[in-house]
Amino acid sequence: MMRNRAPRTARLGLGVALVCCSLAALPLTASAASWTGSRLVPDPGFEESTSSAARWSVSGQSGAVSVVSSPVHGGHVAARIADTSADEGVSLRSEHLAASPGEELTASAWVDRVSGQGGYLYLEFWKADGTTRVSAVSTAAGTGTGWQQLTARGVVPDDAVTATVLAYSNVADQGTTVWDDTTVTTLPPPARRVPNAGFEEPREGTRPTEWTVSAPGGSATVVTSGAHSGLRALRIADNSTTGEVSALSRAVPVTAGETITASAWASGTTGSLYLEFRRSDGTRIEPPSKVDVGTGSGWKKVTVAAAAPSDATTTSVRLYDDQKSTGTTTWDDVVLRSSLDSAYAEAVGTGTVLFVGDQRVESYANVTRSVHPGTKTGDPALASVGTGVVLAGGAWDGNPRVSGTVLPAPGGGYRMWYTAADGSTCGYCTGYAESTDGIHWDRSMETHSVYPYGPGGVVANPASTGPRYYMLHSHGPDSPQSDHYYAAQSNDGKTWTEMNSGNPVINGWDVVNVTYDPSTSRYVAMTKQYPVGYVANTNPAGPRTVWMSTSTDFVHWTSPRPSFAADLRDDAAITDPAPSGHARWSEVYGMPAIRYGEQYLGLPWVFDITDSPTTLADPGPDKGRQHVELASSQDLLNWSRPSLGNLIAPGAAGSWDWGWDMTGTTLLTVGDQVRLYYAAFAGQHSCSAGDVSAGLCTTPFGNSRVGLVTWPKDRFASFHAGAGGGSVTTRTLSPSGSRLTVNVAPGSGSLRVEVLDADGNPISGYTATDATPITSDTLGTAVGWGSRTTLPAGPIRLRFDLTAGDLYSYTIS
Repeated sequence: MMRNRAPRTARLGLGVALVCCSLAALPLTASAASWTGSRLVPDPGFEESTSSAARWSVSGQSGAVSVVSSPVHGGHVAARIADTSADEGVSLRSEHLAASPGEELTASAWVDRVSGQGGYLYLEFWKADGTTRVSAVSTAAGTGTGWQQLTARGVVPDDAVTATVLAYSNVADQGTTVWDDTTVTTLPPPARRVPNAGFEEPREGTRPTEWTVSAPGGSATVVTSGAHSGLRALRIADNSTTGEVSALSRAVPVTAGETITASAWASGTTGSLYLEFRRSDGTRIEPPSKVDVGTGSGWKKVTVAAAAPSDATTTSVRLYDDQKSTGTTTWDDVVLRSSLDSAYAEAVGTGTVLFVGDQRVESYANVTRSVHPGTKTGDPALASVGTGVVLAGGAWDGNPRVSGTVLPAPGGGYRMWYTAADGSTCGYCTGYAESTDGIHWDRSMETHSVYPYGPGGVVANPASTGPRYYMLHSHGPDSPQSDHYYAAQSNDGKTWTEMNSGNPVINGWDVVNVTYDPSTSRYVAMTKQYPVGYVANTNPAGPRTVWMSTSTDFVHWTSPRPSFAADLRDDAAITDPAPSGHARWSEVYGMPAIRYGEQYLGLPWVFDITDSPTTLADPGPDKGRQHVELASSQDLLNWSRPSLGNLIAPGAAGSWDWGWDMTGTTLLTVGDQVRLYYAAFAGQHSCSAGDVSAGLCTTPFGNSRVGLVTWPKDRFASFHAGAGGGSVTTRTLSPSGSRLTVNVAPGSGSLRVEVLDADGNPISGYTATDATPITSDTLGTAVGWGSRTTLPAGPIRLRFDLTAGDLYSYTIS
């Protein structure tokens, strides 16, 4: 993520300029040893070939890179770069490692500077297209000959999805270097995260969104130049010796006794980083822990750690300049690490691993990724109101929509709970319908709302006793009680009563999506959490983001924790124009999190804002369109989303699902088909006819319908291999099962699965040569290696070699 200047500008392959600096000396955080894991660089010691670097790409001088048997640091061979040009550099780049935003990678390699100058080790981060580099960090070889280890460390930026290791001889360097034994280690993304930790949220302009500023001695403003990473940073300018300046982050939950390590990057010589703990009533526990920025120029990483006291419930970070000093310091990239953070877990139960995210992916080469929009499937009787429609507006529910839920009904068929809003008889309430096939819906048994508030998801109670159904809901955005979520229960799905004596069960505002996870026996609520003390049009509301809470009884919920937010990629992907002088940015309006096989699938509703009343704290009148994407997670806190493709293809302009898509909370598997119910408005959010006349938007809000999209089982996203084929390698697996099946459409090609040991070496009897090729389109066929039909004991890795077509998932059972 570094953007500092190196002594030279280095020209590398793919025609991009590299400007960066050394991070070799960065300290690891206090508890890092317990979380650190290994990543496998393909062919790390260049042992797979005796003539060239088999899995590494070369750019620069022809013939400058070769594999040699002497000198070597380990194994039998090493890679030599012989740079003989004064105006052309030479680079040797590894295959792409899958990387998750927030993951901290450390690349190391051994280099022998045989003669002359040269020798740089780079860690590079790349966008999803594989050719656009986001940032890079580097370290240079020291003088002299003999083997030395170089190290480069960096955090994966929000808009990067892969990383590569690069051995490099600079443009102005002439000489010979030999490289060997490359390694990459990782610290996984942290479980405790500061909202807007990089100050990238643009909602409030120069004010740091989701931070509380107190500046009697000067100012704390967001700047768009000189950031440590990304586009923005926070500049604290203290010009008074009698008044301090501080910016306090949103509070995040902690557990008594856990050790929290806070870090931030600072450029300046005044100010301090504080780590603060608070009690349940919001009072600060004294004294806070702090560290001063210190002397020296350029960006410095400052770190402070402390154990959470026994009465602590939350922690916050404060960026502070006291009243005794004056000066200016720029801050960026705040990170919280916890002693409760966990490393990568290699155990795999019986379940499907989708290639939606990269939690189980180590590396890949010569493949592209894509999300596959569902097929719109509707009631033929409703074709006149839109393709894929299964529920149109009725007499009392003129704008039916999901967020809501569809569940199998006892005894067969399906039940739907949906939000009804016609603006008169029912503003935000719950409608109910039944179906025998999930396509033709009947609401004649309930010709009015079954509950006065819209459903934030309905879940079936898995217990044999108690109510059959639970629901979370808010009281609507215009209610005095809109800053909480409430629970309700029902025995038949039609008659609902309040739980918890009518008291709220979670703090939050507006949208909530609740699901049930049978693998952990927990209810999962994905909520909005606006800052405490929010008052419409008075206090800053902050951006729309998603927080996570869980419960085992539907009444007692864990404290909400930050889970998902839009990032720079979403902002850059907006194509709709904004009115003159208006900025464009994305927020996440809501997101169900649904257990599916070995992962959770997130369905983020990405709101592309093209007009915002920035003078108001209330974001309600924001205008723009909304689309649905796809993400995956193992822990509900860190999400992988390497492809930003639409999960539901928007309809043509003017159609019912062109403007504002949202989803239900269930993915229903019916035979070999997966169903997702969704709803949409034809127009843009909060767009009225008057707004259209004023040029603030193009299509008025309204004309909602409920629709259905379907997929063949597991086929939401894939790796695609074109001409020449490609490969995907998993991270280490220690599965509880031994039978491997795959979901693949190889087209005119084939798929072979090779089993590797933890170090990436093919296991005898399970090589690609031993593997039986799969040549047919299949939703699930067993993989074999000659007479072998079961996997060897773990830890293992799987390498999928695909000559053409799409690879969607694998299952170990």
